[in-house]
Amino acid sequence: MKESIVGDPIFWPGLVYSPINLNGLLFALGTVTDEIGLLFEEFSEDGSLAVCRMKTKDGWRKIRAAFSIKSSEFNLTEDRPDLLICWVHDSDPGTGKLSILELSGIRGQPSSNNALPHKPLGGLDGIFSEDPTNDLLHRGEAIVNFEETIRQLDDRIKKLKNG
Repeated sequence: MKESIVGDPIFWPGLVYSPINLNGLLFALGTVTDEIGLLFEEFSEDGSLAVCRMKTKDGWRKIRAAFSIKSSEFNLTEDRPDLLICWVHDSDPGTGKLSILELSGIRGQPSSNNALPHKPLGGLDGIFSEDPTNDLLHRGEAIVNFEETIRQLDDRIKKLKNG
């Protein structure tokens, strides 16, 4: 069996691990297009460039986007894009006025201590926040927290029953 290599756990809806290649980056982008306010019209055959629209006060402006896992790995071509979409913005790729969108910052990331990002919140009050929009953006986390809270409640009920 071929070795399986994945990125760090992120647990976005529809995506368990951070992308480590262009295909993964494009998939991650697809999971957050509503949140970033871009409408994609065309992709190049190799997936490295796209034509999209960005909402402005005057209407939807056409822009060209390029993709790279890390901004430091992006090579500026003669066909200069308006926007670089990367997973990690780790350095200025020497592109001057090129705008950079770092996808990993869209929903926040788990801590770097290799622990899973979801910790039980200890009660029903911690399952959902006061902000329903935030709840929708983090519904996967809310489900994990709800399930863990129910499991803890079940354990406590069993202890009371047995003891």
